[in-house]
Formats: sequence, C-alpha cells, structure tokens
Amino acid sequence: MPATVNSAFDQEFALNYRQQAFLPSTNQPELTVEATELSYAFCPRNARCLIPDYVWPTLTVTDAQGLTQQIKLPANQERTYTAGWIDTTSVRANGRRYLLYYLNWQVQPGNDAPQKKDITTRYRISKVN
Repeated sequence: MPATVNSAFDQEFALNYRQQAFLPSTNQPELTVEATELSYAFCPRNARCLIPDYVWPTLTVTDAQGLTQQIKLPANQERTYTAGWIDTTSVRANGRRYLLYYLNWQVQPGNDAPQKKDITTRYRISKVN
C-alpha cells in the first residue's frame, strides 16, 4: 500500500492506485480521498489506435463522520482523452459542498505497458460554502 498523502484544501495533490489523501493533514481529517479503481487504456508504441490513451479514476471520498461516496471521473462531460485538465465535479460532505478538480494523469516515462501501480492522477479540492 502506498503511503498516505497529507494535503490542504486548494492545494494540488497526487494519488497512485489504492493511495489515499487526508485533507487537511490533521489528526482528524475533514475529507479522506482514496483512488480505489482506475480504468485506463494505452496505445502500444508504434501502433495506430482509434482511441487515444486515457485514465478514468474512481475515488472514494469519506467525510469526518465516516460517510462515504464513490465518484467516477470524468463525471460531468464526455469521456475526455487528454492528460491535461479533465473534469470538475461537486462533492457533498460534512454538511457542505466541495469542488473536486481532476487535473491530469501521468505514467512513468519509458513505460510502454503501464499497470495501475505505474499511473499517477492529480487533484485539487476546494471548499465552496
């Protein structure tokens, strides 16, 4: 299991498969975010593929009371095939709303056949009200 990431709201953080982040990084985090699943496809080198590379994560968000919800990304638009900014969605937890930004994904350089453990996804979470 990868080590837990400690982050703050409005700060970018990265997760690998099965890794979790505490926001904020205190003894009692307001939110815990875990990358519980990754759907992905990568075109083999020197091949012509109809569908470009993509990574679509499923996150489990747990609030301070222990209530959980799953979020499949991208959530609010057509499946996107770019490693740049991908999607933003709203999360309700702790009696308030948060914005979760799925920023991008990366694969270790030189890896022609990546597995889940080789993929890093980046996020930012903001408090709305």
